[in-house]
Formats: sequence, C-alpha cells, structure tokens
Amino acid sequence: MSTEITPPQTTGLSRFMDRRSFIRTSAVSGAGLYLATSKSAIAQGEKAGRTIKCALVGCGAQGDRLRVAASKIPSGIEWVAVCDIWKYNRSPVARRMAYENKHQVSGPVAEYETIEEMLDKQPEIEAVFIATPDHLHAPFSRLALSKGKSVYCEKMMSNTIEGARDMVKAGREFNGIFQIGHQRHSNPRYIHLREKIIKKGLLGQVTHCYGQWNRGVSASKPLGIPKNQEIPTEMLAKYGFDNMEQFRNWRWFAKYGGGPISDLGAHQIDMFNWMYETTPVSLFATGGVDYYDGTMGPDGTPKAKFELPDNVMCLYEYKTAQGTMRAYYQVLTTTGSQGYYEKHMGVSGSAIISESPTYNQVYAEPSNDWSEYATGDDPILVKSPDSVKNKFWEHPRNWAKPAPKSYNVTGVAKAVADARESKALDPWEIPVILDVYPHTPHVANFIESVQQKDPKKLTCNVMDSFKSCVTVLKAYECLKNGQKYNFTQADFEV
Repeated sequence: MSTEITPPQTTGLSRFMDRRSFIRTSAVSGAGLYLATSKSAIAQGEKAGRTIKCALVGCGAQGDRLRVAASKIPSGIEWVAVCDIWKYNRSPVARRMAYENKHQVSGPVAEYETIEEMLDKQPEIEAVFIATPDHLHAPFSRLALSKGKSVYCEKMMSNTIEGARDMVKAGREFNGIFQIGHQRHSNPRYIHLREKIIKKGLLGQVTHCYGQWNRGVSASKPLGIPKNQEIPTEMLAKYGFDNMEQFRNWRWFAKYGGGPISDLGAHQIDMFNWMYETTPVSLFATGGVDYYDGTMGPDGTPKAKFELPDNVMCLYEYKTAQGTMRAYYQVLTTTGSQGYYEKHMGVSGSAIISESPTYNQVYAEPSNDWSEYATGDDPILVKSPDSVKNKFWEHPRNWAKPAPKSYNVTGVAKAVADARESKALDPWEIPVILDVYPHTPHVANFIESVQQKDPKKLTCNVMDSFKSCVTVLKAYECLKNGQKYNFTQADFEV
C-alpha cells in the first residue's frame, strides 16, 4: 500500500515443496545430491474441494510479491479484489493479477481505495492478504477478522508491541485463520535444518548463532514521488500519514514502521526463537542513524533525513535445554557486504543457511563422522563438493578479487598456519532445494488451513509471531537508554 511496485521475479523453477513431502530424489551430476518434490501442499487441500475467494490489501512491492508467489499455487485461490489508497500501485497489480494469475481469476478483479468499502461491497471474500505499512496491520487485521474473514498479514505484526498484542487478542476474539508472513516457517530447507539437523543433535550444543542482512545505500535510498501521482491530503490523513514523502518512505519513521531491524531483521531474529523453541532472556543493542542524517552526501547533495536507525547490531542471550546460547544479529544499510544469511554454531558442527541457495552448508567438526546421515532414499545430509568457506573471498561473487596469498618475501619462507588453528571442517550440504518463490509455501500453508478451517495447520500463528515482535522491537529500548534489557515472562504474554 506504500511502496512502488517492482517487476515480478522471473524463474525457470516451477515445482513446489511442502513440509510433508519435500524429500524426493533428483541427482545433480558433478555436485551434491539435492532432493525435490513433485507434490504440492495445496494438493492436500484440494480434497476439501474448496476454492478460496481472496483479496489483496496493499499493492506495493510486498503485496505484489505475495501475488507472484501465489501464482505458483495450481489451485485453491480465486483473486476477486485488490485495495490500495494509491491508484498508481493498485491498478497495475490488478492488471497483472488478471494476466499472470489468470488461473486464479474467473472474472474482473475489483479495485477499491479503502478496505472498508471492499469488505462492505464484497462480503463473499473469505481470505484477506494484508501487505500495508506496519501501523495499519493491527486495525486492518481486526477489521477483517471481525467481518468473518481469514487473514494473512505480513510481518512485522505491528510497529508497536501494543499493536501486536491487540492482533493476538483479535485472533482470539474471532474465528478466522490468522497467519503472519514469517515465510521461513514454511520453507522446506529451514524445516529440514530445524527438524532433522538441529533437533536431532547433529550440531551438538549450539552455543552461538549469527545472522545478518546487509544492504548498500543504493538499495536503501529514499523513494521519490512520481509526477502528478500525489494522493489527496484527506486520504493520507485518514490512514495516519502526514505527507506523501512519509507515505513513500514509511519504514523509516516510528509512526508507521520499525526501520530495517524490523523490515529485514525480523525474519532472521525470528529464526533464533523458532529454531530453538524459546525466547531470549536478555538483549543489548547498539546502532543509530549513521548515514541518512540529512548532511551533505559525497555527491554534493543533501542525504535524506530519516528518523529510525539505518544500522543496528543486537546481542541476544538464550537459555536452552543444553545451556547458554548467544545470538548476534546485524542489519546494515551502508554496505551490502556478504548479503544475508544465518549461521548456527555448535560444538559438533555448524550450519549456514539463507533464502538464497548460495548458503546451504553444514560443517562437521573433525571428530565427527556424519557419513551415516547421507545414506538411503531419505538422507539428512549430502556430501558437499566444495571445501569449507569460512573466508568471505571464498564465496561466489560478482566482483573480481584474487584470493589472498601467503607472505613470500624474498629470502623468507611462506607463512605457515599457527599450530593452535583448528583442523579443517568436513563440508556437507542440506539435501533440499526450494524451486519456487520463498513466500509460495507459506501462502499455500495459509490457503490449506483456510480450506480445512484448521488453525493448527498454520506454520506461523500470531502468538509465536508476537514473541518475535517483542524480541525485535525491544532493541529500540536498548538503543534509547544504552542499557542491557532483561526480558521477563510477562513480556511474551498476552
């Protein structure tokens, strides 16, 4: 509802993988064995014989991404309406829906400026996808649920803990299926890591986790306003926006969003909680507005002035059944170095994973033999053809940089490794690929739950999402006072 639409991603990948059937065989010559599925989760729901009439609220980049992800689901969805206060976004998405999601459209896709009008005029809508600015998640979710609709709402749940808490209450008050868009919960690669590697103890006691999402300033720059495309002041004010500039860049203002730590970090910090089925006991955070402070830029023009921090670093402490675990997370918008991924480090091994297939490795410590886990038709691991990539220059890159050489000064022998250096780790890979868009399994999980009217099928319910919302947003309390925050049980209760 707030950002300029982006062109749909293109891909030659078409098969869908679900959490019940994501392990099937498909050999890739010259590389490790990767396993793919041939059966869609939505096919399970087809037994119920129901097609769900759906509407999209918020036609910006994220809303359009949900539409594209849904296009890979063969049946069960019928798009009937889109809603956005900005026609500049709304109408193109409606047209794309009619063309690119044509197997999910049986008639004209109705366009609405407001959600209130849409729900009043089309009571047959059964499920609403909400991809608006964060401050509208809570009121729009409550409104849709109160009208008897099921709701798929994008993360973060809200830009405030109070808003997120109200969403949990709304989910309890009404009977609709209520899913939050932490899509990694439905990703078969993440499920495999959680259920078959971490929970089975292959990594041993996990003492540290690390996650990051780094973007350069070119990817974080403010969005402008297309000529003659302003929204009337009255309509902006109705939904809380002060002006068009803030409407376009809402993520950077506390009144509407939570900044990059919420927009990007929420996905990965949520993984710390989900992978280990717990919540942190403490948090320390640092960061600030390090770049978008309104000062003169290197090109001689003033930089944008944003309210929320563009760089944040967090250190969480968890108490797991195995002992203390510390998780470090950073989100930077001043460098794209090394992109985004999460790493889990245990005494027996480590795993690195991302929605990008670049990161898919599991490394055994030298004293561990994992060959038994790579046998049969349903292996937990497959042997990696590559060596361990601990150094950033060893990873694939689109820029040229030679690997560092050992010192070889005339008359001096090449440097040798310190005797205290650990032996090389044994490289393996997660034997799962996701060959559809990252959001597709999560959308399919929601639709299946709506078809069968079974909230227990959801992979990401509102209560678990609320705990992640608290985990993320409490970072701002640390930033304000510079003190360590100690969580209490009450923080995670509604």
